[in-house]
Amino acid sequence: MVETDVPTASAPLASGRRLIAVIDDDEAVLTLVRRVLVDHDVVEFGRPDAALRAFADGLRPHLVISDVQMPGLTGFELHEAVRRIAPMLSVPFVYLTAMSDRDSLRRGMALGADDYLTKPFTPGELREAVAARLARHVSLSAAEPATALHLVSLGGLSLALGEERLTWEARKVVELLIYLLDEGGAVAVDRVRQDLWSGPTADNHLHVLVSRLRKTLAGAGRVSVSDERVRLDPDVPFRWDVAAFEAACDLAFATRRPSDVESALAAYAGEFLGGFDSPWADSRRATLEDRFTELLDVAVEAAPDGAARDRATARRDAYFDLA
Repeated sequence: MVETDVPTASAPLASGRRLIAVIDDDEAVLTLVRRVLVDHDVVEFGRPDAALRAFADGLRPHLVISDVQMPGLTGFELHEAVRRIAPMLSVPFVYLTAMSDRDSLRRGMALGADDYLTKPFTPGELREAVAARLARHVSLSAAEPATALHLVSLGGLSLALGEERLTWEARKVVELLIYLLDEGGAVAVDRVRQDLWSGPTADNHLHVLVSRLRKTLAGAGRVSVSDERVRLDPDVPFRWDVAAFEAACDLAFATRRPSDVESALAAYAGEFLGGFDSPWADSRRATLEDRFTELLDVAVEAAPDGAARDRATARRDAYFDLA
């Protein structure tokens, strides 16, 4: 299949139009999406590797719609790769999948899918899903400072200052950053050692870790350590996915509106700090997963009709069956 001409990242769009990337190895699906989304600029890819190359080369869609089962790369593998492109971290990702495919449903939830469209889907379902996700993305983008530091710790680990991806010398460096952020910026030295290490540590371990964190945050924040405490002083706004998820949870539990519940569920992109085993990481991971499972129950209770309730029930059952 030949891909449509790929617009440049700077190509202007008419007022109200958005650039949508669609990836599917079924030409009939690509044709349907293009015809339904006539009010937007749709760029089609019959191969996920071609889409990934375009994103890496600077294509910046406002929304990605991807099939799950494709040759070469699955939709999940494509999504994971897209999340490693810093400017694409906040781009909504919608999966095309089968209702009976519970493994797909669960894995997509873990990766942070913003929505699902069940094949076969109607033109109305497609338009509704696209409109909802584009509206939310535009709203968030308008409020986002260009120099914010973006920290992802759900379903993966990444750190970006604006569009620049930051690196670190050891994973423990990022854990210290997240810990300080979670604890309000200043924590007693003894408590840091107790929370981040399971056993005794050398006296200089914390000082070395702070030194490495300073290098990682150069220009984004300052970290200091004294005999009494470790302190983080950000120089730019921090945008942390856990904070966004917990704020969305608070709103969803307060209003119990289906739209608020779905937004909170979409904000949970997977396990918190997977592979980290400090006492603090284990505790926070369990707390966040508990909030997510509670949301799954609320989604069933708040469903506006029988069909929505069936979908919410299937999603909840898929999660618990595979957990």
